[in-house]
Amino acid sequence: MPAMTLPSGFQALGIDMTSKKTRLTLDIAMTVVLMALMAYSLIGELFHEVAGTLMLVLFTVHHVLNRKWYPALFKGRYTARRMVITVADMLLLLSMILQPVSGILMSKYLYAFVSDPLSGASAAAREIHMMVAYWSFVLMSIHAGMHLHTPLKKLINNKRQTGIIVCILSSAVSLYGIFAFAKRLFPHYMFRRTVFAFFDFGEPIVFFLLDYAAVMVLFAAVGILIMRLTEPKKRVVTAE
Repeated sequence: MPAMTLPSGFQALGIDMTSKKTRLTLDIAMTVVLMALMAYSLIGELFHEVAGTLMLVLFTVHHVLNRKWYPALFKGRYTARRMVITVADMLLLLSMILQPVSGILMSKYLYAFVSDPLSGASAAAREIHMMVAYWSFVLMSIHAGMHLHTPLKKLINNKRQTGIIVCILSSAVSLYGIFAFAKRLFPHYMFRRTVFAFFDFGEPIVFFLLDYAAVMVLFAAVGILIMRLTEPKKRVVTAE
């Protein structure tokens, strides 16, 4: 008789974790949670910790699904494109490790049993957590853009008019994203020019989210541009 294997928890629920639809759902969920996390004080510290825990779970599942990336690091030739992608991914991985660690060390609710005995580290953890949060946002947006490069290229090739409209709209949003990047003090937080986040509690949260969405589109466009600039040049064969 052939050996029988027990289905995983996801398989038991009828969820195919290898399907493109499931992976897309996971990516969308991570994007939504990321936007909620950036709202921080606007959503409350308890919900922020819950959302942070959910992000850690989603990020772990994402890496389990892409676990072949790790052994692949030591195989093949490193082109300019591959080096850029690998550096960006490693920086993102580092930031996503620092985020939950620093968050747990300053937790007031879910992980107080860890943070209370280590209260002396909370001040340093807070500075690291806020700085890395904004770097993570930028790096995740670039990472998304790098993966959107191929689908966008196919869209332009197959449905040129639709692709051009998407490019024009995303370019317009990216231009506003430059303004939003400065308006929301990203450079201040990313380079520790300030260690406290400022929120306008009188501002409708939808405006806050729209600004952050524009910044996300901006750096996704940067990711797409990086892929475009590092694209291998096609060899031109000339007849003799």
